[in-house]
This record gives sequence, structure tokens and C-alpha cells, in this order.
Amino acid sequence: MLRRILVVLMVVLPLQLAAAPAAMADDPVTCTPPNQFNPITKRCTISVGDGGENGGGDTPPGDTGGENSGGGGSNGPARCEVGNYGYGDLGVVTGLADPQPPGNDPVWEGHYPDGAIYKCEGTPGVGGGRIGVPPLRLFWAATPPNAPPPPDPEDLAREAIAQMQLSPIQIGIVPEDAPGRIGVVGMPTYMWAENPGQNTIGPITRSASAGGFTVTATATVDRIVWDMGDGSSVTCEGPGTPYEDRFGREPSPTCGHTYTSQGRFTVTARSYWTVAWQGIGETGVIPLDLADSTQITIGEAQVIGQ
Repeated sequence: MLRRILVVLMVVLPLQLAAAPAAMADDPVTCTPPNQFNPITKRCTISVGDGGENGGGDTPPGDTGGENSGGGGSNGPARCEVGNYGYGDLGVVTGLADPQPPGNDPVWEGHYPDGAIYKCEGTPGVGGGRIGVPPLRLFWAATPPNAPPPPDPEDLAREAIAQMQLSPIQIGIVPEDAPGRIGVVGMPTYMWAENPGQNTIGPITRSASAGGFTVTATATVDRIVWDMGDGSSVTCEGPGTPYEDRFGREPSPTCGHTYTSQGRFTVTARSYWTVAWQGIGETGVIPLDLADSTQITIGEAQVIGQ
């Protein structure tokens, strides 16, 4: 019986030894360049930085992520490493760093001004971030990784306009709309913007940001068109000149009108704004107009004879 056992052991043991080289000879995971196999995470990863400033794709072994740089696939943003030197702490490429670091910052890796600096953001507790504070790493890339698409710059421009709180001018006019105030046919009428400021005349500049992108808009009044209520209109390129007693019967030097008939007239001042914006590699212009109205009374001069 002892001899039979020994024979069995001698037969089985060589078979086990022969099988081991076959297992070791299995082909390793093949990553299509520029993907590289990470032996720690067992994944194909694109490296877009050096050392801890890595950004790139995270795809299953053998999947190169298609044509999307960063390997995130067409259904999501690019993945990137926010952990220490490729230990699998993965974040997401969230867009351009804003503002971009100066050209002498080491993050450029000597490539400035080519390419751009992007943000790789993780979740709390990933990549060594403090509790509740998502980690953030910056990295250089020659072309944009598969980050989420930037916002529509015109949408951000309109958000910047909303911050301006633009309003029509406060109408200044002689004769004013008040009890006992009556103008005279043939006498000059003065029109102006009462207390002009950034919100009523401009220029005024505001910015709006989203997803690491910023658009800046500047609004200026180009002209004010006065509908005088008698079928005529007057275009003034500035805020006008407030009336003073010393002007007497002199017409306004900048913005005025003369009525040729008596009556009560509705006067409307419409401000035409031009809002020029720039950002996210684009520029544009958004026109706006704002209006307000008042009423004035014009009468005939009475000649009293004896």
C-alpha cells in the first residue's frame, strides 16, 4: 500500500509543476496607445500629466475608450487620477482652470503657451482630500480632455446682464408733469436723463461663470429716442442737458423739441443699449431697449390787450 501511494504522488506532482508555466504564460492586458496598463489598478489609463498631476481615462482592460481623449467614452466626462501617483483614486475632468495659472507655473510642464490647464476633481475622501473637501488637481493637456461641454456663452452673458439691473432713464423734461406746469407752443422743450448712472446710461460691466468658464459683458446706452406724442421723435446720443432758468428761450444744446400745437402729450423715452460680451473663445452683441413715459401739457400764449 505504501508503494502505491508513493507512485501516485510521483505522478501527480509533475503534472502540477507542468501546469504552472502555462498559467504564467497567459497574455497580459493589451492597451492601445496612448493608453498604458496600470499594474496596480489593472486598468488602461491615459496619462496627461506627470507624477501626481495626472489626468486621463479609466476604462476596463482592453477598452481604449474610443475616440475620446481621456477615455471616458462618449456617454460621460473623462476620468482622471486625483490620488497619489496612480493608485486608482479617480476623479472627473471638470473643465478649464479659471483663471489659468501664470506661464511660469510648474503645472505647465514647460509647454506654455501651448495647450491649457484643466481641473481634475474627486469626491470627499478620495485622493487625500480633507473630510468633506473634494480634492482638486490641475494638469496640462495639449487638447481638451473629454470634459463636460462648456456652457452656452450667450446664456452666461444674459446672466451677467441680469446682474446689471438695467432700467429706463428717469425722465427729466420741461415743462414737467406737475399741476400748473404748462408749456407754450413755439417755446423750447428740454429732455434729459435725471440722475444718470451705470444702470440707466452705462457703461456697466458684469461677469457670470459656470463650470469653470466665465463670460464678461459690458452694456452701454447708444442713444435715447424720444417719442414726443405729437407724431415726431427726437434721437439724442447722450443723457441730454437739464434745463436751467439762465437758458431762457434758448433751445436745448443737446436734446430738445418744439411743439407747434397745444394739447396734452405722452412723451416716451426709449433707451437703446448695446451689450458686448466675450468668453469661452467667443464674442457677441446683445441689443436691449428700455422705456418709460410721462405726460406734459402745452398751451397757447394769451395776449392781453387794453
